[in-house]
Amino acid sequence: MVLDTETTGLDPTLHRIVDISLVEVSRNGIRPLYQTLVNPQQTIPPEASEVHHITDRQVKDKPTWEEVWPTVLTHIQDAVLVAHNAKFDRSFLPETHRPWICSYRLARHLWPEAQKHTNQYLRYWLGLELDADMAHSAAGDTFVTAHVFWQELLTYRKRMAQSDQVEELIAYAASRIPITTMPFGKHKGKPLEDVPIDYIQWALKNREDMEDDLYAALQECWVSYTTNRGRVV
Repeated sequence: MVLDTETTGLDPTLHRIVDISLVEVSRNGIRPLYQTLVNPQQTIPPEASEVHHITDRQVKDKPTWEEVWPTVLTHIQDAVLVAHNAKFDRSFLPETHRPWICSYRLARHLWPEAQKHTNQYLRYWLGLELDADMAHSAAGDTFVTAHVFWQELLTYRKRMAQSDQVEELIAYAASRIPITTMPFGKHKGKPLEDVPIDYIQWALKNREDMEDDLYAALQECWVSYTTNRGRVV
């Protein structure tokens, strides 16, 4: 089941959900299940409205999250949950005790040649002809992500000898993404082995927003450097 949320901000300790959508993906196809705006019981900052275009006026008479969550649970039941950047959506939800798949990570594993892996970019990169014009609304994003995920499943099955084991798919999506080039800064696009070690050391110490996969790759570069230097000495 594909899930998406829109929120009042990025910090789940401070901000609340204002929109949630669920779309079922099964052998029978793709089917919208549930969508609702949510009264966050706090002001929606203009920075958030700029992204999803939801305002205080639109949500003032909508149900609160405490009223919405039981309905969401009835739809989730025993489903595997899928989200594009699942770490974000999962951080805003109560514990579901269900497995998650991040379709963003899955796309990076399956299609490393794509220049970007946002759901809207992949929509056009994959040539999907979709009537989904509500980018950055929960309903629009889940609709697009559901179709992207369907293509991911087809690609995964072709590469993994028709594997239908959902546990293997979950593990594959969660596994470390190989990173071979520097994705930011003055050395962007340069192979990691050619990036000066002092820059790698700086990045490890100062980039708090770094993805775990990149951190691990840079850490390996640092360990390799210090190990080789020790051998020379």
